[in-house]
Amino acid sequence: MAILSAYLILSLNLSINIRIFINDHLIFSIIVLLNIIFSIITFILYVVDKIKAKHNAWRIKERTLLLATLFFGAFGGLLGIFLVRHKTKHYYFILTALISTIIQVVLLIYTFSI
Repeated sequence: MAILSAYLILSLNLSINIRIFINDHLIFSIIVLLNIIFSIITFILYVVDKIKAKHNAWRIKERTLLLATLFFGAFGGLLGIFLVRHKTKHYYFILTALISTIIQVVLLIYTFSI
């Protein structure tokens, strides 16, 4: 038990020290980079699904597209909806993309202001 508590104290102290030494702008840059990567992946998912829809092939599930849009891929989802003109008749795709874009912008602003 003493070893476990010593480990927890050491890891907590180490994480606090690491947080102090890491530049906040680096963390913001990593978050922005992840957001860009996930948006590109989400956009590619929309493009692939649009191509498969034209060829009556196996499709990507709507749930997958919605979750990809919701988690860090909002910008790619919006681009996929409006540039590729895919899933424009489904209001819940547009609504999910808009709401998650607003949430992601607010989170980026909050992260940068910390």
